[in-house]
Amino acid sequence: MKVVKRPGPTLMALLLLLGLLFLSPVMVFSQERFRRNPPYPDPLLPLRFPPVETAVLENGLKLITITRLNTRLVTLQVVVQAGEIDSPPGFSGLATVTAEMLLKGTQLMSASDIEEALDNLGMEVNVEVNADYTIFTFSCLDDHLDQALNLIKSFFSEPSFPVAELTYVKRDLYYRLLSSKKDLEKIGFNFLLKKLLTPEITNPGPIEEEEIKNIGQKEVVAFHRRLIRPNNSIVIINGPVGLNNASLKVSQAFNRWVARPIERPVVPRVENKNFDRVYFVDLPAKDYAVIIGNTISPFNSEDYFHLLVMNQIIGGVTSSRLFLNLRETKGLAYYAFSNVYYLKNNGIFWIRARTSLETTGEVVREILNELNRLAEIPPDPLELERAKTYLIGNFLLQLQNPEQLNKKLALQNIYNLPDNFWTRYLENIMFVGPENVREAARKYLSNKPLIVVVGKFNPEFDYLKIFDNIEVYNPKGQLQLKLQKGETNHENR
Repeated sequence: MKVVKRPGPTLMALLLLLGLLFLSPVMVFSQERFRRNPPYPDPLLPLRFPPVETAVLENGLKLITITRLNTRLVTLQVVVQAGEIDSPPGFSGLATVTAEMLLKGTQLMSASDIEEALDNLGMEVNVEVNADYTIFTFSCLDDHLDQALNLIKSFFSEPSFPVAELTYVKRDLYYRLLSSKKDLEKIGFNFLLKKLLTPEITNPGPIEEEEIKNIGQKEVVAFHRRLIRPNNSIVIINGPVGLNNASLKVSQAFNRWVARPIERPVVPRVENKNFDRVYFVDLPAKDYAVIIGNTISPFNSEDYFHLLVMNQIIGGVTSSRLFLNLRETKGLAYYAFSNVYYLKNNGIFWIRARTSLETTGEVVREILNELNRLAEIPPDPLELERAKTYLIGNFLLQLQNPEQLNKKLALQNIYNLPDNFWTRYLENIMFVGPENVREAARKYLSNKPLIVVVGKFNPEFDYLKIFDNIEVYNPKGQLQLKLQKGETNHENR
């Protein structure tokens, strides 16, 4: 018998270890490549909205219906293409006051009568005034739609604007604005808007509380007469009603709302440019807010989807670059996020971060580094797919909300978007590649952005040394101080 010697346990272990050492680089490389290059996703199913139909009534009022037969709830929105941009100089807040006054009295009903009628119909009401449009949202059961329309039409065609109610609305808005002065990020964003968009845009949207006192009944009546007209408005009905039925009901209800020619200046395009200084808003506060931004292309540009993905990668959520770097890795900020903001013919990409006095300069430096990095190096495929997956999932969730779906169709009309803009949303997001993101970053993030710091100004601290030029303003936006490479100039404006 021939005896075959088998390797002992020690030799077997050694051979196994050598084999693993030989194979492990190949396996690790393969796994890493798989992780960094996710498989191409399966094609998305076509996005199907509920039936959407459109008509224009005799008085120029545009009607959009979204027919959903599986509900008894009707969500009705009246969208007026006018907002704070249309408030004349010296009367900021006029668009907001006028919108709120529409529900404070008609030719036949007092404010208390209106509240009682709304309660009897079980109607919920919300008014949202933006820079260039205003949305009135009403919801009720389908059984009450006729009565609801008869009530709603009186707000727009028969308002009375009682002086007593005007005093109350102005006072309420004034104190709401004073309360918002504690919101450092809101203060910083409003300051950013003014510096980015003026003088090209007379009133980019923020309301000056001191100008509310200038608003009288005459100004409210004139604003309503000039801009709140059927040929400048859209009615969107989302619920168990089709276009033919809705056209009949809305035509009968709104037949006394008279069209008038709409005259308004064209909002100019504001170019992305370099800024050579830091704007500091001096405000007593425990924390500090850093707001950084620049203009981007408008809503209806070919870069829209590239910018959405770029924003998501930089600072859309807590797993984005800014939050992970500034909070999780370096512990410099409580949080940091980015946003895109649109108004007619213009867009803004902006970043907000909350930090402390000592880390303000480092936060600014790290944010600028992140912007430059994305402009130089495209995102890796895994990061890109995570961003796109989030945007797609979030969009689908929004479509489940009737109010959000209505608003998307309103924006489609306000910003002159293509008819298939929303139905092709998923497809357009999927088509965004790494180079698209880098090119968008190069195009809009390469210039030096506008930097705003909001907090208690103290020229003695070292964090100011990284800034060559600083202008210090008080909360009213008046220039108080200039610092330039060690030189100090005091100003009172």
